[in-house]
Amino acid sequence: MSRVVHVIGGGPAGLLSAQLLARDHPAWEVVVHERLAPDETFGFGVGLTRALLGALRDEVPALHDDLVADSASFSAAVFRLPAGRVELPSFHAGAIGRARLLQRLIEHAQRAGVDVRIGSTPSLDDLTAISDLVIGADGVSSTTREQLAVELGASEQVGRGLFIWCGAEVELEGTVFMPVQTADGWFVAHAYPYGEGHSTFVIETDAESLRRAGCRTERFAQDGESDESSLEYLSGAFAELLGGGRFLGNRSRFMNFRTVRCERWFHKQVLLIGDAVATAHPTLGSGTKLALEAAISLARTLRTVDSEPPASRLAAYEQAERPQIERLQDRARRSQLWWESFPSRMSLSPARIAFAYMSRAGAVSLEQLCEAAPGLAEQAITDFAGLRPAPASEEFAEWVLGRPLRVNGYALPGRLLRDRDPDVKLWVDLSDPWGPEAQPVMEQIAADQHVGDRIVGLYGGRSRGELLDRLALGERLRSELGAVIAVSCEHDQLPDAVDGLVAGRADLIEVQ
Repeated sequence: MSRVVHVIGGGPAGLLSAQLLARDHPAWEVVVHERLAPDETFGFGVGLTRALLGALRDEVPALHDDLVADSASFSAAVFRLPAGRVELPSFHAGAIGRARLLQRLIEHAQRAGVDVRIGSTPSLDDLTAISDLVIGADGVSSTTREQLAVELGASEQVGRGLFIWCGAEVELEGTVFMPVQTADGWFVAHAYPYGEGHSTFVIETDAESLRRAGCRTERFAQDGESDESSLEYLSGAFAELLGGGRFLGNRSRFMNFRTVRCERWFHKQVLLIGDAVATAHPTLGSGTKLALEAAISLARTLRTVDSEPPASRLAAYEQAERPQIERLQDRARRSQLWWESFPSRMSLSPARIAFAYMSRAGAVSLEQLCEAAPGLAEQAITDFAGLRPAPASEEFAEWVLGRPLRVNGYALPGRLLRDRDPDVKLWVDLSDPWGPEAQPVMEQIAADQHVGDRIVGLYGGRSRGELLDRLALGERLRSELGAVIAVSCEHDQLPDAVDGLVAGRADLIEVQ
């Protein structure tokens, strides 16, 4: 049966959705409306994970092959820190220029029979009047979401930190994380190559550092304008990484990240997809992955649609996809908070900072790191304990818990708090331990003149997420106030608690 599908937005989610729907339903009319041509797109390179490439290989092998051919492949990843450098397990299989990615997606969509209209900006009302399905894939600033904000229960949360996306004519060997301290504050680069002689950079900082540096954060008069003064400043700060070159802009200016959430993903026959419905902080490296995998999932959900309208399957699509998106958004939130508080960890060794990064969202454990990068895991544990760990035949977690604590006058035989209570007990329920809601706790502990001589116990809910929040608050109390922190956990949560010890989030663990 013939159906009419209109897609608003020609980004990765919209174009792949259109291609797959047109391929699976040759009788359908599928149209994509996109305001900008690919070479006018914002940004530089985007990462491609192994999981994403595997999904594309299974679903659209021809597209997969073209993207791999157009990508820069790399496996190296490194933290370049003032105290030294440390290599990490790889996160991406490679990266591709965003403009090239969009060109490839358009080509494959058109081959499948999609009508791709560049420069087209129809109204939502006009499209709903003529469509069986409207897919809103118009990105984080989605006008589709704005028009249906009430119906969808849409909300946005603005982060404290600021970031700028820029490029440079330098080809890095792989992923690089590099913090630089200027006279104005800390700036942290996340960078990787995406083509011959080109790399992409996301640079983060805080509002106060930007103010001192004289960088702009207000809106720019021209949509395509870049903040050239900030790019010049950053080029000087990261001269070592750039090899004397300078950063290039493409609508590059500092901005706050917006976390988008929707209580409902569709209204009648209008569905939101990709960044239009849910965003994940770029430090998680999953934006393109989420968009393309969502398109694949949508196509699979609609594959068996026959006589029934496609809108009848939208609830099933949301039910299947929402748990994964919510898990990724929670990890992205934790990653965002970790990077916004990055300077507080500079007293840790490079290996412990690297592990703190790997475990920041609860996705990678010490046990997993011992398998993926045993050298890094061993160095992080050594730096934590002050001596090399026992042979691999002994459990690392048990060995870590058996290390004595000698700090601020305390000399305890191990890291499990037994046979004594903390000197101060706090029940905490904080979703943002680095933000203003944690300030009353910080002030309460700071008011204690003997805080460095006391063990502060943090207690709270029994869920894993609540434990991770307690560990994050413990890290802040340790780094900012020098407190000795004991964090409570359930017995089955000991692996997360051990990760917290090695990553500098706690000194002691109390099993409930």
